[in-house]
Amino acid sequence: MLSGFVISHVYLERVARRTIRPSEFFVLRFSRLYPLHVLTLGVVAALQGFRSFRGLDPFVYDANDLLHLVLNLAFVQYGVVRTDYSFNAPSWSLTIEEISYLAFFVSLFFFARRFRLAFVGLLLAGVILNRSGWDTHLLNLDVSRGLVGFFAGCLAYQAHRFAGERQWSGWLAVAAATCLGAVVLYYVRAPYALVAWTLLVHSLVIFPAMVLLVLNAPWLTAVFSLRPLSYLGEISYSVYMIHFPVQLLLATVDELAGVGFRTDSVSFFALYAAVTLGLSAASYHGFEKRVQAALRARLLG
Repeated sequence: MLSGFVISHVYLERVARRTIRPSEFFVLRFSRLYPLHVLTLGVVAALQGFRSFRGLDPFVYDANDLLHLVLNLAFVQYGVVRTDYSFNAPSWSLTIEEISYLAFFVSLFFFARRFRLAFVGLLLAGVILNRSGWDTHLLNLDVSRGLVGFFAGCLAYQAHRFAGERQWSGWLAVAAATCLGAVVLYYVRAPYALVAWTLLVHSLVIFPAMVLLVLNAPWLTAVFSLRPLSYLGEISYSVYMIHFPVQLLLATVDELAGVGFRTDSVSFFALYAAVTLGLSAASYHGFEKRVQAALRARLLG
């Protein structure tokens, strides 16, 4: 949902007006996602291989064979080619992102005057796929989740922009807060009533309402614009991709050195968070931005 909102903010006008080439759009996205994916893939492969060499079982995910390595390198490890979770498994969502980017670009490039209708159609397609239980290698429930969430974000951006142009931001914040309050009250009174509709309630109501409330309630906007929080936003992709390798590293050290980490303690979580954030910041500034710039210079001139 956040991805759909942010991608709309950055690219919607440029794609709709055809001021960005298809090759440029996809190189920009590829250069942002792929380098860290490959780096964390290599780290996880090395650590899991080291564990196997030392006689330890795979940590959490065990589909770490040559086939899955090739699928990960080809960036089709999940969603496009449905297989087991493998290596740095949270990267499964990146293949769903690719599908969403393609649908987003095609909608804007070929249906520029009716792109909102195309967005609604893609969101509804995701809902229908999800509710039907369709689950094959190419069109599966994770793809449907991606379509629903991504295009809910695209439409939330449209609502935010529409309200801003007409100076209705305050009313949009009230509406978002009302939606959130209604869902919370419903959950309190009937906590299991919405279980079958969890995806849709979160993707179509809770998450969009949270984002719209933060962006249209001035005091919340001010809080989330504070530098420590906005910086966490800058490195959020790094945190997402690095959090599992850190778990794997700490678990391996614990098992081999007999440290005896108390993984349910606050002190261990503080250590885990500090290592993850530190490595994420280092990766963002020392690796991702440099490789991204080099790839864009080479592929786009």
